[in-house]
Amino acid sequence: MTRGFHCIITICCRGRRVAWFRIQHVVKFTVTVLYDNETVRSGLKADWGFAALVCAASGENVLFDTGADGTILLHNAECLGVDHSVVQTVVISHWHWDHAGGLPFVIKQTPQAHLYAPSGASGHVPEKQFHVVGSGQMEIVPGIYSTGVLAGIEQALVLQSDAGGLVIMGCAHPGVHSLLEAASSIAEPSALVGGLHGFRDLPLLDTLDVVYPCHCTQRKREILQRYPLKAKRCGVGMVLTA
Repeated sequence: MTRGFHCIITICCRGRRVAWFRIQHVVKFTVTVLYDNETVRSGLKADWGFAALVCAASGENVLFDTGADGTILLHNAECLGVDHSVVQTVVISHWHWDHAGGLPFVIKQTPQAHLYAPSGASGHVPEKQFHVVGSGQMEIVPGIYSTGVLAGIEQALVLQSDAGGLVIMGCAHPGVHSLLEAASSIAEPSALVGGLHGFRDLPLLDTLDVVYPCHCTQRKREILQRYPLKAKRCGVGMVLTA
């Protein structure tokens, strides 16, 4: 029995929009995939990397990762009708080029943005705008949390929605299990979006209601076949609401 997610898929002119719910609840977040190895419609550019924009109903706009190339990120944002200037906060999951390569471009476009990232690259923004994320959990903006940096390399994002926790991962280098376990102390994970590098323990996904394997996930096809009802293809242009 699912804990509160029913998946409805519609195709719209701006991308592929996905919403899930079992009982009526207020939508708190909209997540738009802006950078990925695949796209869900023509006109968008695919490239190795990942980025997603989280727009909260409260007005906060958080960019999670930047992909490898800022110009590709901007192209996709413009094609999807996303105004990149609304970004107030940038979160970098880890410092690999395919997740942080577009950061200098993004900061140039949005110099007011605050940066939340593992230690190692404070020169991208003024010191007062750079927030080093350590091993402890951190509330970045209301309802949006960092798991903290695990294994000294990577953090994931957790969105607190009425239907559970939506977890966004970059590559999951510390392990999907470890990141989900860290997320569970913030909100019980019900949905997972992002790259699952090296992930093999598919039964770990049994307890989730929604799964979108993106970017570097080597077993995308297996996940989609194993969970035909709750696992969906990810790509640039995918829009999720929670």
